Amino acid sequence: MAWFRFLLVHCLIVFVRSEVESENHEEPTATASAFCNTECNQQLQNRLETIEAAIRTIVSAVSGQTDDIFSPIKEIFQQDPSVRSILSLNFTSTIESISGNSTLKINSVPLAQGNAHGNQPAAETAVDTLKGAVKCSLAHLVDINTTDYIDSSNSSTDAAVVASLFNESLDITWPILSAECLKFSSGVWIRVYQQAPEGDYNLQPETSLYVPQKCLKKNFETSYSIVLLPSSSNEKNNSCAFSLARNLIQCRVYVIEVIPNFQSLRGKTLRTEIVVPPKIKKTDEADFRSLISVAAHSNSLLLNWEDNSGCSPQLTSFTLKIFQDGIVDKVERPNMTVTIPRSCLKRSANEDNLFSLVLPANQLTCPIEWKPLDRCRKYRIDMSSKYSATWNGPSSSWEIFTEQSLSNYTTEVSDVMWRCPKKHFMCPYNYNCISSDHSWVCSGGIECSHRRDEEYCDQSVCNKDGFRCGRQCVPKELVCDGKHDCLDGSDEDDCSTNVKCEQLTNQSGHFSSEIFTKPAAEIHPERISDAVRKTIVLISVQSNHQIWLTFDKFTTVINQDFLKVYDGPYSTSPLLLSHSGPTKPPSVRSSSNELFVEFPSHYDIDYKVEGSYASIKGTDESFEPGCGGYLNGEGTISTPNYSSDTGIADCYWLIGSRQSDDLILLRRNPSDVKHPTAAFFSSRTYPEMIVYDGWSTDGLVLYDTKSTESQQKTVVYSVSNKMMVHFKPPKIKENHISYWDVFKISTPQCKNYLEGTSGTIKSPNYPMPYPHLTDCRWTISVKPGSKVRLLFAFFQTQQGADFISVYDGPTVNEKLLLSESGSVPTPFVVNSSTNQVLVRFTSDGDTSLSGFLAVYLSL
Repeated sequence: MAWFRFLLVHCLIVFVRSEVESENHEEPTATASAFCNTECNQQLQNRLETIEAAIRTIVSAVSGQTDDIFSPIKEIFQQDPSVRSILSLNFTSTIESISGNSTLKINSVPLAQGNAHGNQPAAETAVDTLKGAVKCSLAHLVDINTTDYIDSSNSSTDAAVVASLFNESLDITWPILSAECLKFSSGVWIRVYQQAPEGDYNLQPETSLYVPQKCLKKNFETSYSIVLLPSSSNEKNNSCAFSLARNLIQCRVYVIEVIPNFQSLRGKTLRTEIVVPPKIKKTDEADFRSLISVAAHSNSLLLNWEDNSGCSPQLTSFTLKIFQDGIVDKVERPNMTVTIPRSCLKRSANEDNLFSLVLPANQLTCPIEWKPLDRCRKYRIDMSSKYSATWNGPSSSWEIFTEQSLSNYTTEVSDVMWRCPKKHFMCPYNYNCISSDHSWVCSGGIECSHRRDEEYCDQSVCNKDGFRCGRQCVPKELVCDGKHDCLDGSDEDDCSTNVKCEQLTNQSGHFSSEIFTKPAAEIHPERISDAVRKTIVLISVQSNHQIWLTFDKFTTVINQDFLKVYDGPYSTSPLLLSHSGPTKPPSVRSSSNELFVEFPSHYDIDYKVEGSYASIKGTDESFEPGCGGYLNGEGTISTPNYSSDTGIADCYWLIGSRQSDDLILLRRNPSDVKHPTAAFFSSRTYPEMIVYDGWSTDGLVLYDTKSTESQQKTVVYSVSNKMMVHFKPPKIKENHISYWDVFKISTPQCKNYLEGTSGTIKSPNYPMPYPHLTDCRWTISVKPGSKVRLLFAFFQTQQGADFISVYDGPTVNEKLLLSESGSVPTPFVVNSSTNQVLVRFTSDGDTSLSGFLAVYLSL
């Protein structure tokens, strides 16, 4: 019995020491830190080793007992391999005591009996406490069938440690593994340390913090939590206010460990990771994706981007994936994937978060494998920045179009070369066409300027996959690079460098094939095919918009040089239009926000292609070529043939001008007049026509055939530089197409702003005839509270075409006080109801009339 009392006393000593040390941790002073330094960690390690030795002694001692009270503990021991290794020892042998070198003989002894009051004996209480502490500390190693036990290795969220940061405070929540173990729990150890990147050993030291049970916050019946305050917290006098040894660094990865403490016996470690988010300097809606700008060519790629994640100092590398557009594949695979270390990046001297990179890079300082991109093709770039061994920034994407412009060749190569047949060149020495095999080439002499006849004469280059052009040998990397290196230009024959391409991204724009200016007579017949270049234009506008495309000028070789328009961003998109010859093709409209346009560019200036486009918000309404379209500035629009069986219904024409100060004049084509004006507009055989200012049906209605006032007009003037014409089918369909001429009026100098109590306004050149295609406006302002009186002393304009309009305010949206044309008896007066009026004078064509003269007064 004495030996068992000694064993229990020994265990109690271990527990008492544990509780004393726990109490010491529970009452930190204002100067002492709750974190362990190196010395403290060593003391903890020594203490754990002492406890483990005690456990081995206890396991050996208890396993040697034959009393039934020890049977449950023995069953637990038998289920764990590490405990069975202790049981394999000879329990009749001597075991070294922790308190000294004396030995004890382990024999079966009876337990102490209860006292007279029926209380549980002290020895039995100690055994139960020991049993519970051992059970809970080994719960993750042995199979204990407790109904409320949750396996911490389970991947479910119920058994996970959750850590989050708020105002630099670390909030940690972990599950309660077993309600049965709560009575044996004395607290937890919490460890917070930075995760080590590969090969980095200079890390923030590991910190350990002991939190007693009384300071843990119980969340319902399922979990505990604790909040660790920032190191600068001033709550250190609170015994349950625990602080981080140092504040966590943004953009770093930290490991959070929670270790249950059961009467000095350590339970299974619960672990999670946390990434410290960057400090937000902008609004909560700030976009943390890297902002990329790209200049893409076939053989190079320039990236400039702003790393606005807030973690740019921790950036270690980024991965670049390039996807080729236009390839139909069920599984999207990148055309190229490269990982670029930080050392390859250039940084701005003024901004730490601005980076740039040029590919291909210098292979000596930055060995990155790079494959040239296809010319005139659309790609998508995905970039993901890496900041630590386990944390990548959000991926960002950018669409690029590889532009390839024709080089500006020297006069000797570009102008003179075309006069000679293929495989020949013209040297200024004698201005004759000379074969590239001529003995002058690579002879050592200087027959041509700039010694071009003596370049690329190393024959060994041809033996290394070089390109032979006569007596010259050009390195293979110079072939099809957009520059003529051979004297005869053959290194660029049959190359896609004969293509010039560009991408247009504005809401509206213009393009032209007028690139070369050489007369066709100066081109040798064998070079005619080489003298025709292909131009590619990719039009990309904002999402949810569609592109309206029209051609202002168009002349190509019929049935030979074709214009092709594709409904999408590449040449494999559906073909919308294919056209050649001397006539302009009809307008087209895209179904998405991109169009791919191919057309020829000639040396002969008689052949030309000019196009314009505009974008508006997308619609699901179908579009039929010829049923409406887009017109840039000037031209002719027409109604569709409503007598056909195509099912054409409403048709829209968008008319615009690139200059915001311009306006649009719409006038019926004189050759199409068959009836008097009033009869024409009221005829049931002609489509209903509504004209809006702007490109929306919400705009100001300028003309409507249902209006009796509109029936007196032969022309329609816009207010802005945009006009929309809407045709509706007539009640009686006939095989007749009507045409209207469209003119652009550009008179920005005729805008006048007048102030004062009186003044004079008059038509341009008065009393001489006023000019045609004029839009003049006078905004008159007098003192607030006053009114404007206009006295017209002379009024003579072209009837039904040239109008004088007066509005009761500074814009055309105000009440219309006057709208007259022709010869009007004078004098007459127009009075406003406000202190401002707008007088507008418009003319459509040549005239010999003088216009008008008016005087204004303030009332």
